[in-house]
Amino acid sequence: MNEGTAGRRGGGADTDRPITIGGHGGVPGLLRLCFWTLIVGIATGLFAALLVVQLHAIERLVFGAHEGETVMFTDGTSGLQRFTGITVAGLIAGVAWYLVRRLGRPIRSVEEGMEGRRMPVLETLVNVFLQMGTVAAGASIGRENAPREAGAMMASQLASRLGIDRGTTRVLVAAAAGAGLGAIYHIPLAGAVFAMEILLATITVRSVMIVLACSAVATTTAGVVVGDQPLYSTVTLTEGLGNLGLSLVLGVLAGAVGLGFRHLASRSEATAPRGTAVLWQLPVSFALVGAIAWGLPEVLGNGRMAATSVLEAEPVWTFAALLFVGKAVAVLLTLRGGAVGGVLTPGFALGALLGYLVGVLMEPFIPGIPLANYALIGAAAFLSTSMSAPLFALIVTVEFTGQDSSAYLPLFLACATAALTGQVIKAALNYRGRVIMPWSRKPQTPADTGEDS
Repeated sequence: MNEGTAGRRGGGADTDRPITIGGHGGVPGLLRLCFWTLIVGIATGLFAALLVVQLHAIERLVFGAHEGETVMFTDGTSGLQRFTGITVAGLIAGVAWYLVRRLGRPIRSVEEGMEGRRMPVLETLVNVFLQMGTVAAGASIGRENAPREAGAMMASQLASRLGIDRGTTRVLVAAAAGAGLGAIYHIPLAGAVFAMEILLATITVRSVMIVLACSAVATTTAGVVVGDQPLYSTVTLTEGLGNLGLSLVLGVLAGAVGLGFRHLASRSEATAPRGTAVLWQLPVSFALVGAIAWGLPEVLGNGRMAATSVLEAEPVWTFAALLFVGKAVAVLLTLRGGAVGGVLTPGFALGALLGYLVGVLMEPFIPGIPLANYALIGAAAFLSTSMSAPLFALIVTVEFTGQDSSAYLPLFLACATAALTGQVIKAALNYRGRVIMPWSRKPQTPADTGEDS
């Protein structure tokens, strides 16, 4: 995938031509499409709920509590307990990922599924459960990639077996991937925007219809287990001049750092071990993360604990700085070791920590603005460039924190400024590097054997 928005290849395939399914168009084809969208949405939501059950079960096993009960689920654990849990997870996951990549069919990415490559069932399911299991044991990576791939796989299989045309397959797989993201965090609009802005990179009446419906159905279905509360409880942003000024400052700073993180994360994924090397590199990387977590447990998991520490409290700046460095190192180590997962919530956490640190520096000169404001605006600006999707960054920040309409203007300004900063930096450096993101990762096998059966 080239730097920028994923899925631009074949963008012309999604037009507003009559819908055809298995060679039949018109109203019958439209009704069938609605039905299959409903089925894919329900299936994705049920699978997301199952993954949350798995997450909570493993967290309770390793830490004695899970984040459905308390955000800081590592409270009361010892450094040795945390180190042992993630190291053992690395040993198990290293062997499991090696075997599935060595013996199984290529694990297709979401983008490949959109292109019509059938995503294999067994290998994708193993990959998905391993992702969620390692995050639950403390792997410093996002959990959203697992339901995203599961939803895409189910849509891919459905489209292949029913003979759905290429253009509709592309939209349906993207919609299912976005629905998986929306369902796992109860952020339906963000899931839909992810599908349209990042995966499809096109907006048509047909794509909007499918994407919105699929995300809404999946999120509603998973809500029985996931719940409907925002992921974070924090301040409510307003349109005051102070917040607007912060948006410009943090848009530049967090946008630049977010772009750097995107590059480093991509490099870590690109250099992740293949073949037998994963048997030792993954456990070593997990053990190193466990060593960091011995004294800094907030680096564990998908980033929710790290972000909460500055969105819902005001720690000393030295702790926030140490956590920012520790979390960034932990995420890159995890990716470099060969683990698979998302970068959404880790990026949100890093942006929040960076914004908080900027707030500590600026507070003596601009008193009266809560430090959580800096953290929230920093998170949105960071995601704007780390995900290369300013609209998605805006929407996901709003849904993550339950903001109302008064937050839109400062967040919009931060995301737009960050995106512009990223473009200026890339133009100045003449950067044309290939970026690998979780949804565009190619099969990690010694040899790509070709089409799946």
